[in-house]
Amino acid sequence: DLAPAGSIGTAGLQFLYFIGVYRQEMTDQVNVLLAGPGLIGGALLQQIGKAKAKGVKVIGVANSKSFILDKEGLDACAAKEKLAAGATTGTVIDFITAGAKFGLKNTVFVDCTASDAVSPAYAHALSLNLHIATANKKVNSDDITYRKKVMELASQPSGPRFRYETNVGAGLPIIRPLLDLVESGDQILEIEAILSGTLSYLFNTLSADVPFSQVVTDAKNLGFTEPDPRDDLSGSDVARKIVILARDSGFDVSLEDVKIEGFLPESCVAAKTVPEFLSLLKTDCDELIEKRRAEAAKNNQCLRYIASLNTTSGSPVMTLALKNIPLSHPAAGIAGSDNICVYRSSRYDSNPMVIKGPGAGAEVTAAGVFGDILSLRDLNVLPKTE
Repeated sequence: DLAPAGSIGTAGLQFLYFIGVYRQEMTDQVNVLLAGPGLIGGALLQQIGKAKAKGVKVIGVANSKSFILDKEGLDACAAKEKLAAGATTGTVIDFITAGAKFGLKNTVFVDCTASDAVSPAYAHALSLNLHIATANKKVNSDDITYRKKVMELASQPSGPRFRYETNVGAGLPIIRPLLDLVESGDQILEIEAILSGTLSYLFNTLSADVPFSQVVTDAKNLGFTEPDPRDDLSGSDVARKIVILARDSGFDVSLEDVKIEGFLPESCVAAKTVPEFLSLLKTDCDELIEKRRAEAAKNNQCLRYIASLNTTSGSPVMTLALKNIPLSHPAAGIAGSDNICVYRSSRYDSNPMVIKGPGAGAEVTAAGVFGDILSLRDLNVLPKTE
């Protein structure tokens, strides 16, 4: 049948539909170059292999010394073992350069390491039109000049993109909502957050019957802490996270700007070995922490390790501290190793935005990186092959 003048008609609609499907199938792909197939990277490979998500292909896996590549795609579930069985010797820069030469649309460099040695590779990857999805906090929290360079490379029209949702809160959506607020013209007034699954667990488990030294020892035995629990208790990792949130709020800050209020006695901090540290926790710290816990409970409060950013003075003030907070505070209601982030802004002032849930663990972190990878699937960016 002839369609009325000015209309498309059934045949035309069918043609446009199939063209749309064809274009979608042509662009709905992402090709993964993974660095760091350890705890998080290994979990990510398993998730990719089992999910069989449309258009997601692992074309390379690398560790600090060698890599494997396959333009047609590796078996994600077996890639870690294949890398260990035999690989090409080379740096992460070599890995990225070789992967880019495949010329596959939406190639993404995925950093699941915790190494600052990988940082220089970010600018290289972006200069070759490779996207980046990272669980590594180093670039976002270290040298701000280099971070700005990375951000500029990742903000060009029709160019590669930089995803880092898991830098704060593991698989929780903390970064994207903040960026949406700032990019839409909102002003961040205050952030209060619990950003360490370990510290969250410790103070959620602490009670009159279970002293702090016992909580720390049990958590270490369960693998919830670093081999030296002081690495968690120092707040250094949390400091990186609040710096990232402050930078994404629009402030040029550094790690040196974070005020960390330590709560451990100096004797515990200075202990020469981990066993000595755990012993000193019992003799020098338990009574102090219990006194604070009991005082908080008496006043309908609880102890929480809070990372905060306050901008109401016009300048950003970042603080990490063990605080007594009222039981009505959103952070008082979390359990286990959950994280929570409370955004108070010009728009969300009297009723702040609250994001909470599991904020630690390889599986949820890997899932967050997987989500970042999937968000790149419908773009149309070709690597530079020379």
